[in-house]
Amino acid sequence: MIDDPVAPPPYVALTLAAARFWADAIRAHPEVDAGRLTGVFAFDDNAEGAAFCAAAVLSGEKIATSALAADFGPDRPEPLPGDLEIVTEFDGTPRALIAYTAIDRVRFGDVDEAFARAEGDGCLAAWRATHLRYYGARCAAHRTSLTEETELLRLFFHRVHP
Repeated sequence: MIDDPVAPPPYVALTLAAARFWADAIRAHPEVDAGRLTGVFAFDDNAEGAAFCAAAVLSGEKIATSALAADFGPDRPEPLPGDLEIVTEFDGTPRALIAYTAIDRVRFGDVDEAFARAEGDGCLAAWRATHLRYYGARCAAHRTSLTEETELLRLFFHRVHP
């Protein structure tokens, strides 16, 4: 049993490694509202992308992410500013605790250079190349197609731990 000062909410499933990381984060940052942990996730849908993004969060190059608005609904509410998530490698190894600071909506075609840099992609062309593939697959799962009008969430965050 982990000596966890504040148990995560019951709807957040933690591996042993994530539970240890969470306990360390809470001990190191007592100002964190432990009731705001909403999930554990890896960026991207592959190990290389997840490792790249986790490293970019740790270095401070990645301070934002995006999500397909259609991925949210009654069973998966949209994140709110102040919500916390544990970022992992693709294999589930915890790397960082992030807190969302601002969230808004944008059409895929309206993503700009500044946001692409905030996502850690370097430039808009690189962001579009990566996300055309990723959101194309996500849209296909919803039986629709990615268009310039497809709605995304822009999620800005800061790294809390480590």
